[in-house]
Amino acid sequence: MSTQGEFPADAAAPSYSERMPRRARLWALGLTSLAVKIIVVMLVGLALLLGATLYLTQFRSGLVDAQLGSLLVQGDTIARAFAAGAEDEEPLISVALGTNVEATASEAGQEGTAPVITSVDTLRAEHIITEALHGTDTRVRLYGVHKEMLVDSQTALRSATDVTTAPLPPLVVRERTPLQRTWDRLMAFGPVAGHDTLGESEPTDFSEVVDAFGGVKSARPRVTENQELIVSVAVPIASGETILGVLHLTSLPGIINAAARAEELAIMKVFAIAACIAVLLSILLAATISRPISRLARAAERISQGGAYQPIPELRRSDEIGDLSRTLHDMTAALYSRIDAIEAFAGEVAHELKNPLTSINSAVETLPLAKTDKSKMRLMEVLQHDVRRIDRLISDISEASKLDAELNRHRQHRFDLYQLVSGVVDGQNELAEKRHQTVRLTVRGRPGPKGFIVQGNDGRLGQVFANLIDNARSFTPEGGQVTVSIGRAPPFVEVVVDDEGPGIEEEVMERIFERFYTDRTEQQSFGNNSGLGLAISRQIVEAHNGEIFAENRYRTTLSPTRDVAGARFTVRLREPK
Repeated sequence: MSTQGEFPADAAAPSYSERMPRRARLWALGLTSLAVKIIVVMLVGLALLLGATLYLTQFRSGLVDAQLGSLLVQGDTIARAFAAGAEDEEPLISVALGTNVEATASEAGQEGTAPVITSVDTLRAEHIITEALHGTDTRVRLYGVHKEMLVDSQTALRSATDVTTAPLPPLVVRERTPLQRTWDRLMAFGPVAGHDTLGESEPTDFSEVVDAFGGVKSARPRVTENQELIVSVAVPIASGETILGVLHLTSLPGIINAAARAEELAIMKVFAIAACIAVLLSILLAATISRPISRLARAAERISQGGAYQPIPELRRSDEIGDLSRTLHDMTAALYSRIDAIEAFAGEVAHELKNPLTSINSAVETLPLAKTDKSKMRLMEVLQHDVRRIDRLISDISEASKLDAELNRHRQHRFDLYQLVSGVVDGQNELAEKRHQTVRLTVRGRPGPKGFIVQGNDGRLGQVFANLIDNARSFTPEGGQVTVSIGRAPPFVEVVVDDEGPGIEEEVMERIFERFYTDRTEQQSFGNNSGLGLAISRQIVEAHNGEIFAENRYRTTLSPTRDVAGARFTVRLREPK
């Protein structure tokens, strides 16, 4: 029993064409699995870019700095106006010794003296603050030397009017929506440095206000309980070295966050448009990749299911997919050629094996009818020759069938071709002694600086030269000579094998390299030659990117009949770079 999403052991996995209907709807929209992956990657990249943009721009920090500068200017303006008004005949703000006996010396600031109190012309102070804050949302509080609040712009701005037709509505701070609060929390990943939460403490307890009572102007960003950024600035009002009071300016809660949200929303809109474009481009990009690959996959499936000759199609593209399609096309064409060659080879093998088997069958049927021992011996010799012939055929067929695989598996290396040919010639000379023949090796021209160096499978190339020399000896009469010469014909190293035989007929000059073809008489080839030697030799040489060809040697070319001196086989192998 298989689990969901798996296939039973006895069931084949669905083919590509069977899986296609499941994805038909997504394919109609262009949402292939590749498109989804590309879209996810693009959106993740855009999200990271958006986060980095919001983090690096730090709108809230910039707005805090701008608000801070504005509050400092306003605070300095109001403080100078109050300081100047303190020197008028009717002072705007002044300090005097109080008569409150309950005040302690520490409250007065000087031990043993009466407490100091601040007096202020409220109407004039509200008028100055109203003029300075015209068109802004800043809130200003004026504190006396004992941190008592003397003026609050929140009420001053609402009462500074000449004509009032109806009471003003109460001041309402607009509440943020849950979405805005969530957004502000998300955007707080890069908070303003040095901010504090307001909490339940009084404004006069803030560090900047305390510093201002000590004569130092200071400012600090703060966060309300609702996570709203504000800027708090405290400016001392001084006349000479006397601190008359402190101005405490704060920005309107929500103004910084609202402006930052507006800027961040604008960026989000741009990135949303970019995300939509990225999705469309991802679908188009995936289509340009997945559709041709799907076409190649369907073609490969048709090939795997069998049928007529139909290689992988070549796509007219200049990119890697086009290169892949051309490579697959060449590969399938080569496979079809190899299949055709195997089929032809199998037919030729069957034909070649049929001849000796027919001869054996005739000899076996005739053997019981033979009346004399001589006839029986003759039939036995025929049987032995045919058996040897079959054995030779099977050996050569086996050698030819595994040749390609061995050439592909064997790692090629560089070696001196002269040493290889010299060793083959020495071995052939020992065999040539039976017919009083000689095999001579000569060198034409000068070898290269490193000798006759080639690259390949020395074992298989040795088989080529042994086959050519053995073939040349078989056509050379007794007492004759086979000449092997080696030389350079850039960019090749050339080995030539000459015999003293009857030569080769011009019309069969190319056919001699075909499988099972032999240009010998029946007596020469019976049981000794399979006709695969030259075919195997060409296969090995061409696998080394070389060439092999045959021609006749002539004693003279002036005579119309041209006297043939023998056959010549030439092997050319490329010199390594």
